[in-house]
Amino acid sequence: MRVEDVMVTDVDTIDITASLEDVLRNYVENAKGSSVVVKEGVRVGIVTTWDVLEAIAEGDDLAEVKVWEVMERDLVTISPRATIKEAAEKMVKNVVWRLLVEEDDEIIGVISATDILRAKMAKRY
Repeated sequence: MRVEDVMVTDVDTIDITASLEDVLRNYVENAKGSSVVVKEGVRVGIVTTWDVLEAIAEGDDLAEVKVWEVMERDLVTISPRATIKEAAEKMVKNVVWRLLVEEDDEIIGVISATDILRAKMAKRY
């Protein structure tokens, strides 16, 4: 099974100046778990539910914390033609729960650990 078979193609983006409150609202309203962070149209990072959860645990005011303060700047990508085993290996090696799916220098999807687990479960049962 390939990454392209299970990835989500509706990639969410958010401006680098948005607050974590904006991120949380978007995630709740649109059932999202991550957003590619952009600055003037260029991708510069990723923010996830984990970042929001950490801010809540630290007692931060989500309206005051900006995406650029908490985002992951090192984007881990994978080809849509990679296997889900390769995706799982890359997640484990890089200690991430999501990979951006990249083709021709363009983000075309996102694959999460949950997507991989769901695919393995469906294949088995």
